Amino acid sequence: MAATRSLNVLIVHGIGARPRTRTYARPLEIGIRRAFDHVVSRLPLPDVAPGAARSDRALRFEAVCWDPVTQTPQDALLLVLFGKPWLLQRLSVTGRLRRQIVSLVGDVIAYEAEPENPVYRAIHAKVTRGLDALGAASAGDNGADGDAPLTIIGHSLGSVIASDYVWDQTHGQTHRLAAHGLALVNMVLLGSPMALYALRGNAGGGSESIRDSLSSPVLIDPDGGWWLNLYDRQDALACPLEPVDAYRQAGVIDCPVRAGNWLTGWNLGSHTGYWACRGVATIIGSKLAIDWARANSPHFAGQYGARALDALRAQLQRR
Repeated sequence: MAATRSLNVLIVHGIGARPRTRTYARPLEIGIRRAFDHVVSRLPLPDVAPGAARSDRALRFEAVCWDPVTQTPQDALLLVLFGKPWLLQRLSVTGRLRRQIVSLVGDVIAYEAEPENPVYRAIHAKVTRGLDALGAASAGDNGADGDAPLTIIGHSLGSVIASDYVWDQTHGQTHRLAAHGLALVNMVLLGSPMALYALRGNAGGGSESIRDSLSSPVLIDPDGGWWLNLYDRQDALACPLEPVDAYRQAGVIDCPVRAGNWLTGWNLGSHTGYWACRGVATIIGSKLAIDWARANSPHFAGQYGARALDALRAQLQRR
């Protein structure tokens, strides 16, 4: 039996009111692995060695943590403007609210999609390190041939950062990130506000102008690659993308999920619920299981691969 190749998954977080540790994506990673193992165990893979399809061997994760790029200057700004250390600010309701607003809105203002912006470059440098790590690990895979498969998962502003990064590397001409030895198979957005960027440069535009405002999205692998936009309908920061012409033509799949729990499922708190959402992990893990089987089992790819993708797509579109 031939050697198998692992799938690479890069995760990019979004805005936040407090600094993250590098383990912020662990709940999502665990959920994806569990769903992957469940699905792949049910696929007909007679030409794959026993144990090769386990998620601990088949999936490779890297989480980008760009929080320090914006958090340190935000703390400095509050100290300069109001002269109170962080602990004293927390003793005031206004101080706590101000800190949250600066953290949330400040990330978006500081990032500003402009390649000459030092914050933009510093955040993208974090993404570069994550992709370099995945590319280096993939180069050591047995039977490695060509660019290694990559799935990017971006939450909130992280979805915009990921899209900007890929566009800067490829300019919409290819799905291959040659500098890293990776090829973009799936782009997965969680709670993404990307549709709001249709407002940029759209002075006085109506519905038709909005539908035509966003330029073409980055390219994904034309052979089974997916654009997935997962959003909770109660998440006021998340938007569908299919109504935007360029994204509909690119094949984006809008898929509603229930990201919140009993306390947050009906309000904006659902925006942070994607990390531990079983539905999100199941969708991503199922797609990765099919991707892995198609890449490593000629038997599955030839007889079942296309049908498996069609069945999963139909299932998502019924949600």
